[in-house]
Amino acid sequence: MRVLKFGGTSVASPDAIRRVVDIVRTARGAGPVAVVVSAFGGVTNALIELEGAAARRDPDWAEHFEALCRRHRGAARELATQDGEDLRQRLDALLADLRDLLRGVYLLREVSPRAHDGIVSYGERLSSLVVAAALRAAGVDAEAFDTRGLVITDDAHGRARVDFETTYANLRRRFAGEGPVPVVTGFVGSGPEGQTTTLGRGGSDYTAALLGAAVDAEAVELWTDVSGVMTADPRVVPDARVQPQLSYEELMELSHFGAKVVHPPSVHPTRSRGIPLLIKNTFAPEDAGTRVTVRGPKTVDSAGHGPVRGITSIHRVVLARLEGDGMVGVPGIAHRLFGALARSGVSVILISQSSSEHTICFAVAAEDAEGAARAVGEEFVLELRLGMVEELVMEPGHTVVAAVGARMAHRPGISGKIFGVLGDHRVNVRAIAQGSSELNISFVVEERDEVTAVRAIHDAFFAQGGRRLDVALVGVGRVGSALVEQLRDRRGALAEEGLDLRVVALGGRRHLALDPEGLDLDRWRELLEAAPPLDADALLDLLRRPGGAARALVDCTASDVPGDWYEPLLRAGVAVVAANKKPFASAFGHFRRMRGASRDSGAPLLFETAAGAGLPVLGTLDDLRRTGDTVSRIDAVLSGTVNAVLDRLDAATPFSAAVRGAFDEGLTEPNPYEDLSGGDVARKLCILARLSGRRIEPEEIAVEPLLPASPWGDLDLDTFWRRLRSVDADFEERRLRAEADGRRLRYVASIDAEGPRVALAAVAADHPAHALAGPDNLVAFTTARYAVSPLVVRGPGAGPEVTAAGVFADLLRVADRRA
Repeated sequence: MRVLKFGGTSVASPDAIRRVVDIVRTARGAGPVAVVVSAFGGVTNALIELEGAAARRDPDWAEHFEALCRRHRGAARELATQDGEDLRQRLDALLADLRDLLRGVYLLREVSPRAHDGIVSYGERLSSLVVAAALRAAGVDAEAFDTRGLVITDDAHGRARVDFETTYANLRRRFAGEGPVPVVTGFVGSGPEGQTTTLGRGGSDYTAALLGAAVDAEAVELWTDVSGVMTADPRVVPDARVQPQLSYEELMELSHFGAKVVHPPSVHPTRSRGIPLLIKNTFAPEDAGTRVTVRGPKTVDSAGHGPVRGITSIHRVVLARLEGDGMVGVPGIAHRLFGALARSGVSVILISQSSSEHTICFAVAAEDAEGAARAVGEEFVLELRLGMVEELVMEPGHTVVAAVGARMAHRPGISGKIFGVLGDHRVNVRAIAQGSSELNISFVVEERDEVTAVRAIHDAFFAQGGRRLDVALVGVGRVGSALVEQLRDRRGALAEEGLDLRVVALGGRRHLALDPEGLDLDRWRELLEAAPPLDADALLDLLRRPGGAARALVDCTASDVPGDWYEPLLRAGVAVVAANKKPFASAFGHFRRMRGASRDSGAPLLFETAAGAGLPVLGTLDDLRRTGDTVSRIDAVLSGTVNAVLDRLDAATPFSAAVRGAFDEGLTEPNPYEDLSGGDVARKLCILARLSGRRIEPEEIAVEPLLPASPWGDLDLDTFWRRLRSVDADFEERRLRAEADGRRLRYVASIDAEGPRVALAAVAADHPAHALAGPDNLVAFTTARYAVSPLVVRGPGAGPEVTAAGVFADLLRVADRRA
């Protein structure tokens, strides 16, 4: 026999009950079944409200009662096409008895525990009649059974304890043989004197488990409105998925910590008998659901049978802390503390104690906080007066998060991974509890961090593809556009490597396209053109939103504005990758604060392309300094554009023609004066100087522009090209002088004892930049270790594809660290 239990949502309406009928009819075709039903959805709560209204003598109680009657009679008329009159009479008899009970409450103005159990039992008793009639109308021989007289309990009304021996014998005798499909009332039983009792929270599950254990069922199926036990609450983690298999131990832990699929004690009978439990969805019966067994899955595989099986949480928790010098080394403190809490009916969710015994920390539900404080104060009144313990510290606004999985045991690195992920997402852990069984790792965080914590851990253990990095890209000019194309073309290969890299925002000059689940990069230009106006607050809110994925801002603009976002984003745990030089060459205090925010939060701040396009310049400089080397001099060609221009100069190619050629090839900025003014090179030199250990401000750099600011800086592009020919003769004269001395013109940035400077220089054959060709960059480091021959980094330094590839590489470094 299989036992099928249907919860309140499964029998909430005639349409839902028709689904139940289809499920039972299909199951009946494969062998004998028994059905356990809850009250119609919402009816138990309605009955509780009714008895309260009657006790208060609320004049509307009778009207609410009639609404309840209409609901059941309407369902009966719609579903019971064979024995409608008989069903109507049986329903009317039950409803009349219920009305009498409510009238008694009305007269007495109170609801005793015994009366309460009697009243709320009617939900299941009415439901079972309707469901059995619906089955008969569909051709399934079925009969309603009242479990009062079968499920025998003590007289603890509201949460009665079952007499297992007697109950099993009754159920086995009544249902083990052949006969109609029994439709059994869940939740209810009867006490020693025959009075109606109820089994408490999860009572219908409990009835199903008792019946399954009594008849040694093949399986007990709990049909509800979800397709099984999820890896997390889907309202918190949209990517949560159903666990196909769990052990009973895992189910108990997940249910205790907020997974509301079953109430843990209610399935004890099936667990003790080794009977599998199936959790299925009435509204999606084709879904496989979750199968719960004593041992759980035997392997770790791609179906979700990993070490962590679920992430769940308990909300509205108060973190309490008892501490004092008088607790150290004193036996019995913990016994007294938790004994006092137990006597006050306070359930402790989590316990954490320091090895010094100076502090005991525990978590309770918010509604129990006042009782906990009172109980502890009364128990330790003497110690408080003597100063041996301090007043109980109560901190509201917390959440207990639990990672559950039987296969976490003896697996090194699980805890490290969990808390490493939390640290990466700037989630502060207030308390930790883990038993030696390693089945459950629980910790306390502030309520505001709950969503981030749950999503982060879930992504770490369950994300499809393994890792996820959400990217917000601002600046879709030449470099930004090239980066988007590269990300689009590489997404498949990255997914195969286990990285799910999603562009969740694209910001242009006027528009901002957002999608938290990732933009379609095949249509990115179309999406950006159709997007609403650029809204910096919306972009920052998206990056700072609670979530499990690692997040990064990519700045490919040439604007000062995004630099103001860096520090707050870094402190919020968001990585920053920049090709934009301006934020790093602004005031030194700003530079220092950004770096400090990255160091304090652990969020990466990477800007390799800000001073060398795709070359490993900043990384090399950082490695030198971190390993103890000292930099005495830097000589660099930091503009691939300018070097390409100077390298083309000859008798047939004047300066203006060389600049125009570089522009046409996409090597210059949209306004070529940006390259020729020296400002861009000065910003790069400022960054190098700072990373070499010098505290300099931008204005300390002596800059000799290739073109003076006046009149070039304010010219429109057409006028610029016309006037540029006026400098050709001067550059030709310089070229000829340099060539006569065996030298070559290079635009050199230098840092030495005399300070930082940028100038056009005629370099000799022994200078590292003499042989530099085309749009290449070069940086030569003279250090204590490289004193005789400098360390030279050389390669392409201009072009959007090269720079975009450098930004892409920085993004992958972020993914390696954070995702």
